[in-house]
Amino acid sequence: MKSICKKYADKFHNSEQKKNLRWIKNLRNAKNISRINNVEKISLTDPESRFIKNKKGRIELGYNTQLTVDYKKGIIIANDVCQDRNDSHQLKPQLKLVEQYCGQLKESTKICADSGYMNEKNIQLLKQKNLDPYIPERTDKNNIKKVKIRKKESIFHVSSFIYDEQKDVYICPENQILKYYYEFYDKKRSLIRRVYRGINCRDCKSNQQCTNRNDRTRQLMVNRLSPDRKCLNEKMSTAKAQRIFEERKYTVEPVIGNYKQNLKFREFITRGLNSVKNEFNLVCAAINLKKVWLYSNNTNS
Repeated sequence: MKSICKKYADKFHNSEQKKNLRWIKNLRNAKNISRINNVEKISLTDPESRFIKNKKGRIELGYNTQLTVDYKKGIIIANDVCQDRNDSHQLKPQLKLVEQYCGQLKESTKICADSGYMNEKNIQLLKQKNLDPYIPERTDKNNIKKVKIRKKESIFHVSSFIYDEQKDVYICPENQILKYYYEFYDKKRSLIRRVYRGINCRDCKSNQQCTNRNDRTRQLMVNRLSPDRKCLNEKMSTAKAQRIFEERKYTVEPVIGNYKQNLKFREFITRGLNSVKNEFNLVCAAINLKKVWLYSNNTNS
């Protein structure tokens, strides 16, 4: 009996030792990945995954999937998986894949992308390729209602301030001047923001209604847009551009909704970036094969 107990005790001890060694190895691997990629938090089960905010605003471990869909048939012509927490740097890789699979895009080809892809580099890239972009400006959806309320309640909303482009100053509803103070890069919106401050705000009769700052000086924070970005914003404000952009609802969005809702593909079952890419590629291939089969049957009938 003692020999049997000793045998199982040794086996348990060895298995625990191997388990501890495996965890130590995983910790060292995660530490190296964290140091190389400059990432603060790493998953021990899948070190190549990243903490990403989902559509519901929750932070969870995962990957960022990318899709490019043909307008006429809804065929997926390019797909990829990346570790980026947002889409701002993924337009160029997607265009590269599209041209690799489908050849050089014709001039004035319409490119529709959501606001996550809006930045100066992407606009310049599309301009260099003579493509026709339709990308809306980013908006803070959480503050839209608050902004509307403030705009109704106060005449000192930012929209009531007039910009003098020649002097580079803003003029408030009380004809007071706000001069340029400094600018900084907003990583969240991928653009440069400029700060303007009032000169004689303390002597203004509407000071209490205009600002809540401790120094009683009104401050405006506005986006510094490049000429190309201004031009794109003006185009996106037209009814024609908005109608073209809304067609994404019938091209890209149904594809995403199909594999999430109908095929129940909401999470990866493999680990590691390369394995996840292969898994997503198989899903996209299956979707395309079904569409090709449906289109061929409709054509024959």
